[in-house]
Amino acid sequence: MKERRKIDLFGAITMLVISMAAFYLKNSVGAEMIGLPLESFVYIGIGIFILGLIYTIMETKMQLPYFYGRSQSGGSNANSFVVMGIGAGLIGSSIASAVVITLVLIAVAVSIRMFMDKRYKEKNEIE
Repeated sequence: MKERRKIDLFGAITMLVISMAAFYLKNSVGAEMIGLPLESFVYIGIGIFILGLIYTIMETKMQLPYFYGRSQSGGSNANSFVVMGIGAGLIGSSIASAVVITLVLIAVAVSIRMFMDKRYKEKNEIE
């Protein structure tokens, strides 16, 4: 389980960095290029974050390492923390709200992972 906590810590840092990058890109380039009002990015961000939660449940259930991609010829290895970070960055309307929202969503994601790890450990002790 010690390895899982390292993954959670590294993932939390990754999520914070990615969310700040997504927030910056949304406010500097994204809204003008796409032509959507900034409010619509909140709904898009919530959807992307929920997708990231689904990924994190899958990753935790399968006990995958932080980098688990098999074929990286496409140049990408986005795990659930990257996806959730993008979603969190799109939700925030100011830098302060983006940081607070990201920290709250990191707590949610890590709590889910810890709960699932505990259930996984209990299940394997019974069997």
